[in-house]
Amino acid sequence: MMERVTLPNSDLQVSQLCLGCWQFNDNQQSADKTWAAQTFDESKAIVDKALSCGINFLDTAEGYLNSEQTVGRILEGRRRDVVLATKVGVRVNQYKPEDIESSVMKSLQNLKTDYIDLYQIHWPSYMTENFVANLNELKRQKSLGRIRHCGVCNFGPQNISDSIDADFIPVTNQLPYNLLWRSIEYDIIPKCAENNIGIMAYSPLQQGMLTGKYLQLADVPEGRRRTRLFNCNSTSLSKHGCDGAEEMMFKNLRSLKLVCDELGMSMSSVALSWLLQQNQVKCCIVGASSPAQIESNCRALTISQDAAVRLSSITDELKSHFGRNADPWAPVSRMS
Repeated sequence: MMERVTLPNSDLQVSQLCLGCWQFNDNQQSADKTWAAQTFDESKAIVDKALSCGINFLDTAEGYLNSEQTVGRILEGRRRDVVLATKVGVRVNQYKPEDIESSVMKSLQNLKTDYIDLYQIHWPSYMTENFVANLNELKRQKSLGRIRHCGVCNFGPQNISDSIDADFIPVTNQLPYNLLWRSIEYDIIPKCAENNIGIMAYSPLQQGMLTGKYLQLADVPEGRRRTRLFNCNSTSLSKHGCDGAEEMMFKNLRSLKLVCDELGMSMSSVALSWLLQQNQVKCCIVGASSPAQIESNCRALTISQDAAVRLSSITDELKSHFGRNADPWAPVSRMS
């Protein structure tokens, strides 16, 4: 059975791999083309496999197309078997306290449940109006028993400080983190460690780049080229306007593959194992397009400390190139 950890300042015991449900779109392709259309039966088969492999932690959001509704249908009759996380916030307007109340109730309805184990703020920018009032509303929702614990996503050091000043200490901070994208190591990880906030690493395989499938640009689907790792002209879906670092990234990927071959492990297993050794990382959020991918990801093995250091050294130059801006999609970070 997969090892479980207790999230800081909570009673939530979760598997170290969390099933990301962004792709549970009920047969509709998202506008950003990151995930193809996936039927309900395909999504259910993925959850069934995850549960059988010992994954008990699922992460969704009100901003993910049809995801909450799909998860709710899949979990009917077995809600108590999982730790369920969702998020408040969509790319429309900044939220007022009454908007949070409405979102909580809608998520409960979508998920067919009367409580949410971990309720997270999706981006700090959604909460800038009446920030403290919004945090107080989340605490009120917790006192009503609708949510058990609160978390945040994409919060930078100042965002964390502002939350703590408002007497709101999140259990977790969900952040983009992997061997190719390490900017949170500069300021955000130390701030989380200082305040005992667990890190949930999303995009742990950099949207498939760390699976070993993509070793040249031509192999990468258009929807996977939106981040600042890629030149802004690489896809019409890109909005960051930056040059990217494609040559450096693919050079790093080829070097990482050589190490993985020496270890006799898949690149995805190595990438996940590396992440789970990093400071404050409590779990990795992995998506899947098939049950077989879930089974493969669950084979992540522990690598030696020497191997972890060697892997880090390969992407140190890439880390330095992108510096402290931990936002993969924006030239001016939305994580302040």
